[in-house]
Amino acid sequence: MTAASVKQVVYNDLPIRYYVVGNVAYVCPDDLVPIMALDSKEIITEGEQAWDKVEAGRRIFPFFDFFDWFSEQFDSYEYSDDVVLMDPMPW
Repeated sequence: MTAASVKQVVYNDLPIRYYVVGNVAYVCPDDLVPIMALDSKEIITEGEQAWDKVEAGRRIFPFFDFFDWFSEQFDSYEYSDDVVLMDPMPW
């Protein structure tokens, strides 16, 4: 995985990096922290390197506007029971 393989979407000028394996998008959890702070919400990402759309959705659900936007952005991707981590991670 190269830096060119990392994709990005932007919410309120804040980037969310992700990579795709098969048809599963894996999001950088740390990129979600400042977005959640916009709505005075906190999420714990310590030790987490990547989340699929379902896990990310569980964590961001309390921020409804962002959750709706996120769901639309990642609707075309599948989810996975197992996270595929890159070595090295792209972020």
